[in-house]
Amino acid sequence: MCILSIFSLNFATRQRTLSRTNIKTPLNETMKQRNNFFDTFTLSAAVRVSLYIIACLIVLYAIPKEGKFKYEYQKGSPWKHDNLIAPFDFAIYKSQSELEAEREAAKNDSKLYFTKDNQIQVTCLEKFETDFNAKLAAIGNADTSKPAPKNNIYTKLRDALYQSLSNIYTNGITDNEQILEEHDPNKPDFLVAIQNEGITSQKPKSEIFTMKMAYVYMMNDIQKFADKNAKNVNDADWKNIRDFGARLNTNQWLMPNLIYDETTTQKVLNDNLESISLTRGFVQQGQRIIYKGEVVGDEEFLILESLRRDYEQHNSSGYSYIFLGQSLIFVMLFALIFIFLRTFRREIFYQTKYSALILFMMTFTIVTMSVVIRNNLVSIWLLPFLLLAIIIKTFFDTRTGMFLHIVTCVAVSFLTPNSFEYFTMQFIPGYILLMSYEKLNRRSQAFLTSLVCFGLYAIIYVSFELMYTGIPSEINWKNLIVLAFNCIMLLMAYPLIYMFEKLFGLLSDVTLLELADSNRPLLRRLAEEAPGTFQHCMQVANLAEAAVFKIGGNPHLARTGALYHDIGKLSSPLYFTENQVSGINPHDQLDYVKSAEIIINHVIKGVAIAKEYKLPMQVVDFIKTHHGTSKTGYFYIMYKKEHPDEDCDKLFTYPGPRPMNKEMAVVMMADSIEAASRSLKKYDTETISTLVENIVNSQISNKQFDTTNLTFKDIDTVKALFKEKLKNIYHARIEYPK
Repeated sequence: MCILSIFSLNFATRQRTLSRTNIKTPLNETMKQRNNFFDTFTLSAAVRVSLYIIACLIVLYAIPKEGKFKYEYQKGSPWKHDNLIAPFDFAIYKSQSELEAEREAAKNDSKLYFTKDNQIQVTCLEKFETDFNAKLAAIGNADTSKPAPKNNIYTKLRDALYQSLSNIYTNGITDNEQILEEHDPNKPDFLVAIQNEGITSQKPKSEIFTMKMAYVYMMNDIQKFADKNAKNVNDADWKNIRDFGARLNTNQWLMPNLIYDETTTQKVLNDNLESISLTRGFVQQGQRIIYKGEVVGDEEFLILESLRRDYEQHNSSGYSYIFLGQSLIFVMLFALIFIFLRTFRREIFYQTKYSALILFMMTFTIVTMSVVIRNNLVSIWLLPFLLLAIIIKTFFDTRTGMFLHIVTCVAVSFLTPNSFEYFTMQFIPGYILLMSYEKLNRRSQAFLTSLVCFGLYAIIYVSFELMYTGIPSEINWKNLIVLAFNCIMLLMAYPLIYMFEKLFGLLSDVTLLELADSNRPLLRRLAEEAPGTFQHCMQVANLAEAAVFKIGGNPHLARTGALYHDIGKLSSPLYFTENQVSGINPHDQLDYVKSAEIIINHVIKGVAIAKEYKLPMQVVDFIKTHHGTSKTGYFYIMYKKEHPDEDCDKLFTYPGPRPMNKEMAVVMMADSIEAASRSLKKYDTETISTLVENIVNSQISNKQFDTTNLTFKDIDTVKALFKEKLKNIYHARIEYPK
């Protein structure tokens, strides 16, 4: 809070005419137009106040309603508070790493469950006997209807294969080889649970067959049989036996009889995980936890974390008092925003959509952080907090962005576990970013912004870690990856800026640069149908852009407004001197009133054309205000000479309104000076200086700048720059030899 007070007081002593870019409502003009104070002001004020109340209520609803542990501490740092005694009995919670290790061990120790299908064994053995006897009968070597002789080699082969198949099915053939390979790779021969007719037994993984293992097992048994009996059979008979064996297809007698039971496996695993205790040890009420000055080691940190967790839950029983405390804090924070905008940024305050954008951004940031922290969804360092500062700076100004950034940092810090660390991590990069950051108008700028923010985050994070541990090797460098992703997400500023432009009717420098492209359809049409006006607009844009840059406004806004300020001349281009190339002036055939009406109408028709081409209202305002409430001088003077007693001011006066900000005022000056400079018969320092002084002083005397935030210093700067620019434009050239 002290930072906020110092920040506000520091700026309050500065000149109050800082640039308010992209803001279009003139406060003085608005106040003068309020005929009924209570009917107009009270209604709009009620809407604005309602926005603040709604935003505050949303935040209060979203934040956790739990007590806050009032001690700040860090592992490896001394305990800076008084001696801490346990205020109540509480359990010591295991650290996250301990729990993860125990959960991993439980997963590895948990057995895989298979269900044995005995019918498959019976079916396959019967099929084996049938197939074997059928093949034996086919070679005419035995009568299968009679018992085979005991010494018959084929009978011995059948018995050996039958025994081999029986052994395979007794151990079991799995239907899921992959699950056996992936489970607990650190234990190559773990136990597997087999459910058989209601009885569960355990068997080492190595004794369970896969289809491939079963086939190899049978082939080995056949080879063993051959090695054992080859010497007892003559060569001719042995050849017949080998031919018979080749006809046997052992794969047809092999089928998985162990079916993986995923449901039982997962249920047992879940039961094991749920049985893991979250605590280890106990602290009794009155027991010493830590003394002042004692270093917070691993064990002390674990106990303090356990106390904080139980303390916040324990205090949550006083819900009404917790809510009252939170309400007072957040009401004051939103009141600070209200007072700041009402005092220093009245043009934002009195524009409901601007206040709505600011409140939406702040509310969304706080609520998002609250939801993430309360539900432990992701790391809070992953959220791109600095997007708020970037977007506010893009649409408004540095001071507004800085104030809102600080208030939001304070609000979110109330929700984070280590509030001081979080505030510092966000405040310093945000401050440097706002003080050095130009509005986004180049693609490379967004990338550099992200890169700078990551560098600042990394420096601050490493600094904190060194303060806490004093050992570089204990720094968790993986956290820098999280901060890197945070900064990468700052690139979302571009699409978000575009979205807010459309939703809230704002204007960014990116859009202004696009509108200022001379190949835009409307400017291309102006160049083709009214080339003299187009050249005039280009000159005015160059003058206005340079002047606004000099006095601290938005040069992009001034340039864009100047390029479009005279598009109304498209309706009748030949009635304007700069487009008359044939020497014929249509005004010679008209009376002064009609001529003035055509000249004045270029403002009205310009607004209509701008709306047809969907130009932003901020640009349309330049069309409305570039003549303000001045008069069509030539026709007015000529008419007054013929009708000296007639009150004709309204017939020759532009509809206005007068300029509303620095940019519009500078465009008005540049427009009049550039047009008048073309009529000079002699271009030198004296004539140009006299021209500029006379035109600007006339506009001042006609109160054309009363509704802007221009200072006399700004006006003097603009006049000096215009004089210099005009001298450069109309400088004398040497005469080339014939």
